[in-house]
Amino acid sequence: MWWIFMADEQASSRSGSLARRCAAGSQDAGRSVSRQTSGISVRRVSTVLSSSFIAAPNLLSLQDDRRDVAMGRRPARCYRQIKNKPYPKSRYCRGVPDPKIRIYDVGMKKKGVDEFPFCVHLVSWEKENVSSEALEAARIACNKYMAKFAGKDAFHLRVRVHPFHVLRINKMLSCAGADRLQTGMRGAFGKPQGTCARVAIGQVLLSVRCKDSNSHHAQEALRRAKFKFPGRQKIIVSRKWGFTKFSRADYLKWKSENKIVPDGVNAKLLGCHGRLANRQPGRAFLPTTA
Repeated sequence: MWWIFMADEQASSRSGSLARRCAAGSQDAGRSVSRQTSGISVRRVSTVLSSSFIAAPNLLSLQDDRRDVAMGRRPARCYRQIKNKPYPKSRYCRGVPDPKIRIYDVGMKKKGVDEFPFCVHLVSWEKENVSSEALEAARIACNKYMAKFAGKDAFHLRVRVHPFHVLRINKMLSCAGADRLQTGMRGAFGKPQGTCARVAIGQVLLSVRCKDSNSHHAQEALRRAKFKFPGRQKIIVSRKWGFTKFSRADYLKWKSENKIVPDGVNAKLLGCHGRLANRQPGRAFLPTTA
């Protein structure tokens, strides 16, 4: 065990020599200052400053970094409950920041109504406010899954709600010495902080239309997007044809009778308008759905 004691003695001697060098440096700095100026107080200040800079050289830089740290965004749970009137952006409500979500249609949005017959919805089951950040996160999650497993040309995703409601915040200063600047609840009407969508029970949040072969991928994509929203949501498979308001059976029936005209992602049903000469015999005053 003699080598362990020798190593301890060498380490202690090295630390002692280092401490003596630091002390000698501080004494030299104090002596140089005391030579230039006269007075006992100046000598004491010089020695204190030299020792403090040797002990904590990064103290000032740490304090500067703490001052530059900004406050985080207020959590969205503070604005979850709908308890005020709608407060949209207007000439009376100015300075509203742009919503996080800017794209509401993703995928093959120009595909015809006949291309994607299957449709599935993500429906809200609570009355609440949904922030624009949550809508953007859900859109990204759903789009990423569908593009990976179904293909970027095999679906059309649409965000069905828009964040028009403006959220306000009465920002309070929390830095040092802010007590003189705060006024408490005097003039507490806050400034715009962000936007959200006012969602009701049974309102559709996201909709995906695709082919029947990719129906399971669409349902899984909406299940993953559901984790980006607060509250409770349900995934409901639609009985309609795509984004139209017609059921599958009616759509196929009227299409075979040439009573439906494609209109982009939707379709129009031909009614009993026009000249009587163009009507079929015996159906002059009957609706086309009869």
